[in-house]
Order: sequence, then C-alpha cells, then structure tokens
Amino acid sequence: MIRARAHVLALTASALAVLATTMPAAGADPTPPTPDPGYDEVTYLIGKCWDPGMAVEQEPTTLKYNCDGTAAMENMIWTSWGADGANGTGTDNAVECQPNCAQGQRLFNPIVVHAWNPRPAEGCPPYLQFYSDITIAYPQGVPPWIKPGTQWSPDTAFTYVDGMPAVHYTDQGTQSCAPLAR
Repeated sequence: MIRARAHVLALTASALAVLATTMPAAGADPTPPTPDPGYDEVTYLIGKCWDPGMAVEQEPTTLKYNCDGTAAMENMIWTSWGADGANGTGTDNAVECQPNCAQGQRLFNPIVVHAWNPRPAEGCPPYLQFYSDITIAYPQGVPPWIKPGTQWSPDTAFTYVDGMPAVHYTDQGTQSCAPLAR
C-alpha cells in the first residue's frame, strides 16, 4: 500500500513538472511563437526559387530568376513592389547557351520588368509568395534567342510590351524553397 501511494505521488509529481514546463506563466500569451519571427507580412519574390539559407529581400537589386545561375536581373530599381505587382528596370545578365550553357558567353541587356499575380508556393514558408506572371522587356538590344513567334514552353513565349520585344512567363509554377547550389 505504501509502495502504491509512493508510485502515485511520483506520477503526480512528474505530471505537475511537465505541466509547469509546458504551460505559459500567468498573464503570458498562450499563442505559440510563429516559426519565422520577424515576418508578419507577406514577402513577394520574383523567379522560381528561394534559398532558405539566404535572407528574404523585398525589392532585390540582384536576383537569379531561373535558379541555375544562367540568368539574373542586376542593378534593379523598383518603382513598385507589393500585392498588386512589381515594376522595375535594370540589367539582364544571361548566358547564351551556345555551344552549351557552361561554355556560352554572358550577355548584358537593359530590361523593363513587370511581375504580378503573387501566389504561395507549395513547400515554402507561408509568408512567401512568388509572382506567377512576369514580363521581361528589352528596350535596347535583345538576346539572340528572343525572337518573334518563339515559344520556349507552354507557359513562356515571346511578346511585345509597349512596343519592346519581351518574354512573358505565364502562370509560373513549381517554385522551390530548397537550398541552391553555390
């Protein structure tokens, strides 16, 4: 009987210890912390990937927009950035994949960028949304692969924006929040 009471007391003491360490103190907020403190609002991204090892940057001056390093927007100046879309100008730094992407030359062209239709991406933190529609227009000089009538994939095609040759990425999906190769 004494042994049974000691066992019950030990269990009760253990349960109280667990409760004491898991319950909030009186007056404390019982809401658990968010997994990503500091990101109270949605953060918008352009491109198809974000490396969780890097800081999230609104209105980035430089960004890889295809994840493999063969194309980047540089020296970007954004005139707008938010839920309604993003507009900016800068320089396209892209590899001409001839004879292949590893040996191709880098081409630098001024660009005008418009992105809109932000959406969350599967597997990414809930505070991140990628713009799913993007146009990259070329006001001066065009990479040789940007030609009227070209369609690179069902969701990527040649177009004109305000008279400028451009690429329109429509309904971009399959964004990634996996670490990128460096």
